[in-house]
Amino acid sequence: MRKFLSIWISCWILFICSASLVAAEQAYKYFSVGDAEISEINEQSYNVSTKGSKQDEGFVFTPKSIKGGKQITFQLDMKGKGEVLIRVSESDKAGKYIKESISDPIKLAKDWKTAQHNLMLSPKTAEIDIMVLTNRKQQATFQFKNVKVNEHKQPTL
Repeated sequence: MRKFLSIWISCWILFICSASLVAAEQAYKYFSVGDAEISEINEQSYNVSTKGSKQDEGFVFTPKSIKGGKQITFQLDMKGKGEVLIRVSESDKAGKYIKESISDPIKLAKDWKTAQHNLMLSPKTAEIDIMVLTNRKQQATFQFKNVKVNEHKQPTL
C-alpha cells in the first residue's frame, strides 16, 4: 500500500510540474519598440506608453510553433488613448524577410475592445513578429490583455 501511495504521489507531482511548464511556454514575452515603455500591471495584463517621438512605437513579440502556409488570427483586448495598428512581419528559417501584413488603424477607447488581424502566412514562413504600434507620431497610452494567436485548420480568407 505504501509503495502504491508513493508511486501515486510521484506521478501527481510530475503532472503538476509538467502542467506549470506547459503554462509557462504559452506565455509570451513582450518587448518595447521605439520610445515606448511596457510594464506588467498584473498577470497577463500590460501597460504601454509611447513618447510620440516617432511613428511605430509600441510592443512586439514572437510566437513559437508557427507553420508556414497556414491562416492565423491574432487577437487581443485593448483600451486606452491613441490609435494603433497591428503589423505582422514574416521571415523564413534563415531569418530572411518575406512579407508584412498591416491592419487598418484601431482607435483606442476607455473601455476594453477586442482587436484582431487575420492573415495567410507564406508557405516559406518559419517565424513571425507581431507588433502593435502607433500609426503616426503620437503620445499613446494603452493597456492590453488576452493575447491569442490561433491557427486555422481550414482557411477562411
